[in-house]
Amino acid sequence: MLMFLSRIHLMVGRVPAGADRCTVAMEMEDTFVQNLKHAAGVLSKEGILGLIEPINIRITDPQYFLDSPHQAAVVLQRVAHPSIRMQMLSDIPAQHKKICLSTHGFAAVTGHIHIAQVPDRHEPDSDGELSFSNLFKLLEDEISFLIVHTCKYDCPGSTEACLDWLRRYWSSRN
Repeated sequence: MLMFLSRIHLMVGRVPAGADRCTVAMEMEDTFVQNLKHAAGVLSKEGILGLIEPINIRITDPQYFLDSPHQAAVVLQRVAHPSIRMQMLSDIPAQHKKICLSTHGFAAVTGHIHIAQVPDRHEPDSDGELSFSNLFKLLEDEISFLIVHTCKYDCPGSTEACLDWLRRYWSSRN
């Protein structure tokens, strides 16, 4: 029994070095779907949600196979099991320049949203492309309070100073 674990991040893997992404895509997807179907059966018995995460290959890892929410949604449709969901990263939709529409469009298959500023993946109040007050409002009011949200931060000072953006955000909502 896996105590205190309600979610687990399931990694897809990388396109082999020297391989053409398009050439190996179907075989990699088929293998991933088979593995996820097996994992879904195991995880559902334990009450654990498996999360697949599309990664922005322009920023993080150009070889990572699962590179868009659209691709993840296709995989999830093939797996067709409620114990497997998407972990949405706030910089993934920025890759497609439509964070609010993408997040809203994939809410039904999203089990977790990890929030980081674009393009450098820092804390929400750092300089970047996203308006976190608008994003948080969308998440709270329109998407679902049932989806777990986490925020990334790269703390140059004390934890208290780095989390000051959160205090300011909570104050603005009251």
